[in-house]
This record gives sequence, C-alpha cells and structure tokens, in this order.
Amino acid sequence: MNLCDKTQTLISGYIDQELTQQERQMVQVHLEDCDTCKTIYLDLLAIKNSIRQLEYPECEEAKMDKTLNEPTAKGLSIIGWIMLIIGMAALLIFQLFTFFSEPGIPIGIKLLVFLIEAGLLLLFISVLRQRLIARKTDKYRGVKL
Repeated sequence: MNLCDKTQTLISGYIDQELTQQERQMVQVHLEDCDTCKTIYLDLLAIKNSIRQLEYPECEEAKMDKTLNEPTAKGLSIIGWIMLIIGMAALLIFQLFTFFSEPGIPIGIKLLVFLIEAGLLLLFISVLRQRLIARKTDKYRGVKL
C-alpha cells in the first residue's frame, strides 16, 4: 500500500479527529505535498459541512406525537375510557341481576360466576389505575428515540 492509499483511508478519520497524533501528523504532512489527496480531503470536508447545514423535515413519529397530544385527541381518549368503564359496569350489573334472579340456577354456580366477574372487574380496574399512574409519573415520556 503506497502513501496515497494509506492517507486516503485515513482522511475521514482525520476530518472527524479520530486519529492518533502520529497518524494525524502523517496525513497533515502528506496533504501539504499531494494535490490528489488534498482534493479528496477538501471534497469530504465540503460534504461534511453541507450535511451539517441540512435541515431535516419533521419525521412521521413527531407528527404522530403531535396528533396524539392534541387536546381534542386527549379529550376523546378520556371520554372513550369513561364510556368503556361505565358500559362495562352497566353490563356487569345487568348480567348479574338477570343471572341471580333466575331461580333454576344453583347458588354455587351463581357464586362462582360472581367471583369470576368480580375478579375480572378488579383486574381491569387495577390495570387501568396502573396505566393512569404510569402516565403521570413516566420520566421517559418526553424522550425521543
């Protein structure tokens, strides 16, 4: 490998200041003497500077976050959760009333069904409570990946 090839492989590291002192000095001395390598160096430096000045368009994830955090969307989400909870509670109460008022079903089965439905309701409420607490206290909520 001649000196130009070795220098050209190190130019990117030279621009990014990732070389050892010895490598940096070797590239610097060679760039002073070699017009071909100096042209490559200047081209790469110009590319890096132009990339640094680019403005990136807003990504889709940022638009999605903006849409989800919009007051109307948050309000609809809260209303939806409230309607779901009220609807589930009303359905459970109706079902329990009709189930328990039926005289032909043994009391043991009625008790078993009540325990299952009450357990599911308590699990739903506990998960909902945890999600609401986590939503308020999530320290990574505003972190963008």
